[in-house]
Amino acid sequence: MKAISSTANPSYRSWLRLASHPRETRAQRRTLAEGVHLAQAALAAEAAVEAVLLRRGPRGRDVEGLVEAARATGAAGFELDAALYDRISPAEHGAGLMFVIAVPLPQPPSCAGHDMVFLDGLQDPGNAGSVLRSAAAAGIVDVLAGPTTAALWAPKTMRAGQGAQFRLRLHQPVNPEQLPQLLDGEWIGADARGGEPLWRASLPPGPIGWVFGAEGAGLSAPARGVCARQVSIPIDSSVESLNVAAAAAVCLFERRRRAFSSR
Repeated sequence: MKAISSTANPSYRSWLRLASHPRETRAQRRTLAEGVHLAQAALAAEAAVEAVLLRRGPRGRDVEGLVEAARATGAAGFELDAALYDRISPAEHGAGLMFVIAVPLPQPPSCAGHDMVFLDGLQDPGNAGSVLRSAAAAGIVDVLAGPTTAALWAPKTMRAGQGAQFRLRLHQPVNPEQLPQLLDGEWIGADARGGEPLWRASLPPGPIGWVFGAEGAGLSAPARGVCARQVSIPIDSSVESLNVAAAAAVCLFERRRRAFSSR
């Protein structure tokens, strides 16, 4: 285990760029995954772990076991001074364990015969990661994201996704104008300000592409233009709208509920 105590270390400077600039994950084709749960998910998915980063200090047995497992795959090991580790950690009080993981090369999306999700301008990495988590839980395979959406593999998005990235095929950037060619079905937009109430909306039996826009701004004009229709979630009049991650979960699991009910 190599000790690092200086910010001048070339490897540390590379990790600091990953932590500080979300789009750097695309340039470097790697990301940072902090915490025991993400480490377990990465190993279970046989992700390419390039390095193990440890915060100097006492560690639990669960951390030691994950370190051994990652090192057995050929990952390098580094122990960082506490201040250096905390500077790059996406969590304020993390586990003291971080993996540097190679981001898989994105495969060009093809015309899919299953439900998909498109994220239109979600700039908050916590929201984007939470939508990914719900999408994976709802059985979605492909998630596409526009160029202004938070980087799906960025450390903070990873933290919110809690391993969902390893269970999905992620495609970014994808422009809304490309969507009709990528799904053998209908694109439906979630719209807080209008659209047919979700509970009454008839959902097509074929594949659906769900489009979720940023809070406040909603769907962009290009994304709205590819949607066959919009649906809304009936909420109490005292509340303006749902968080986009909550709205996505409602839509995706309403679709899943109907699929199970029809069996």
